[in-house]
Amino acid sequence: MEDILTREERILLSLRSLYAAMGYRPYKMGKFEEYDFYAENRRFLESGNIVTFTDTTGALMALKPDVTLSIAKGAAARTDTLKVYYNESVYRAPDADAGFQEITQSGLECIGAVDAYAMGEVLMLAAESLRAVSPAFALDVSHLGYIAALLPELGLEGEAASAALRALGARNAPELAAILRSAGAPEGLSRLMGRFALMYGPLEELLPELAAAAVNDGMRAACAELAGVADALRGFGCLGDVRLDLSIMADMEYYNGLIFKGYVQGAPSAVLSGGRYDALMRKFGREAGAMGFAVYLNLLEHLGGERQEPPECEVLLYDGSESPAEIAARAKAIAAKGDRVLVRHREEEGGAKA
Repeated sequence: MEDILTREERILLSLRSLYAAMGYRPYKMGKFEEYDFYAENRRFLESGNIVTFTDTTGALMALKPDVTLSIAKGAAARTDTLKVYYNESVYRAPDADAGFQEITQSGLECIGAVDAYAMGEVLMLAAESLRAVSPAFALDVSHLGYIAALLPELGLEGEAASAALRALGARNAPELAAILRSAGAPEGLSRLMGRFALMYGPLEELLPELAAAAVNDGMRAACAELAGVADALRGFGCLGDVRLDLSIMADMEYYNGLIFKGYVQGAPSAVLSGGRYDALMRKFGREAGAMGFAVYLNLLEHLGGERQEPPECEVLLYDGSESPAEIAARAKAIAAKGDRVLVRHREEEGGAKA
């Protein structure tokens, strides 16, 4: 069967097996949601553009631009821990010039009791998802709680805080330094923030430096959380796959704690993105932990290399001398041997190749 599957199909099967092996159950959602649902949470979406239409009842509907929002909304009424995985198409305009696209996603969500082990489990599954795509991958993590706790120490709030976060996200140390000088931030902490803009390396190696730099309880709590996650990853045997990158940013109105992105060689952008979004669950009325990620399977077309052609098949030609039953019996006999068979009338000989 492997020889007739595309690369995307093989990866998808691998991901399903991976997630199911850790107790995640399949989740299937409809193609549409009411437009207002997405409009109210537009900042959570990677692209603010939404495909809308009016259905037969007059309601304004939207082709789903996101899966996590729907899963989170459904989980808000539960009290147990929900672990689900999905394979869905979403509809977005990631590039305004390219217009709307159908984007195939595979991913998972863990909602409920999300402790250090659970976060480590999700990160392990993210690492193994990337490995299923390519052996040449990088999984980068950050902790929004650590950065958020540092901002008040720098005297940053409002637009100044937003500008500093944008500069950090762009790894623009000179611009970040200028913003901090303008805000009158303490010199020592400003140097520390500049170091964070350029910091990148194995989580296990950089975590002690991060802990030593903590100046308040919020930063120390973030380091303790990262240490617990690192311990779980060590148990899974994949701690060495994870890198620390504090320049990864996400909307703090929805995300808190760990956020991460995954890359594979040859892809033009991140093929995996995820994080912890307790704040979103709070907006839906439930105090619960929530963490998940999505793999963007449509980006696999950029990887090059494999362009699998289907295996050749045996061409069975027939003419008017045989009955339909005789032709069918011959075709069935060939297929029963495990070979592919293409049945054509003899007049088609010399046409398109099988």
